[in-house]
Amino acid sequence: MIPSFLSGLLRSARKGDEGAFLRLVEATRDRLFWTVKRMVGREALAEEILQDAYMALWSLPARSVPDNPEAWLRRACINKALDHLRREETKSRQAGEEALERLPAPGGVEETMGVVELEDALHRALGTLPAGERAAFVMRVIDGLEYSQVAAALDVSESTVRNQVMQARKKLEKALRDLGIEL
Repeated sequence: MIPSFLSGLLRSARKGDEGAFLRLVEATRDRLFWTVKRMVGREALAEEILQDAYMALWSLPARSVPDNPEAWLRRACINKALDHLRREETKSRQAGEEALERLPAPGGVEETMGVVELEDALHRALGTLPAGERAAFVMRVIDGLEYSQVAAALDVSESTVRNQVMQARKKLEKALRDLGIEL
């Protein structure tokens, strides 16, 4: 979505146009929701984080309205998701490792594992990654953002993002290989 259009919607909403903020939400919600859901793994939590970000945007002082509301919202959502992941990182890592150990090792993806099971295995493997690597991997590989966009969203350098994505890819490949899934 064009940043100036979204910024205009936000400014209109702040001036009393009741439908403008709703249009801004409708224009940005799906992309942001799926980014956050992939990061945190739960729809309800993703919805909560997204709602908190929209409330934070609405609560900004009039002089602080961002030029690019979607980028601002993405950053707010990612920060909230990372905060959650960091709080839960140890617990999630242990639970993810235990879950990976309990899954049976299939003989081949095509023969014994359906798409749903493969997605579940990938989600569990994602749960074992450190928060920064998980966020970088989800945004770059799954959401298809450019390295520069991921770096800006995470407030790190592009080389850090490249390293985090590479480390995440190695760890995910190993976790899936341990399940008998060859990529």
